[in-house]
Amino acid sequence: MLSIFPEILFLAPFAALALRLSLTVVLLITAWAHVSRPETLPRVWALAEAAAAVSLLVGAWTQPVALFAAAWLFASMFFHGMRIFPKSTIALALIIALSLVVTGPGAFALDLPL
Repeated sequence: MLSIFPEILFLAPFAALALRLSLTVVLLITAWAHVSRPETLPRVWALAEAAAAVSLLVGAWTQPVALFAAAWLFASMFFHGMRIFPKSTIALALIIALSLVVTGPGAFALDLPL
């Protein structure tokens, strides 16, 4: 395959790492916003989001966690109580999660694709 910049093709495994870390940041910010609410249900949501973020951060069970995050983000687009970001940010995070389901964890992950 022809490439405009063939010198940087060695960075390809780091693309999934960048996607994984960006989804981690989105989930951590959402978890922090939910844990600060006084109700019980958002705190349970925060626990699930924080667990998913930590798993994505270290790269453990990346594809199942990304699938969970995609379902979570899809649901948060329609339920206002779950949403702290604009719908456009959630849609972008949803696309990132789905791409992680397809591509796998990338570099520096505990679970490498088979």
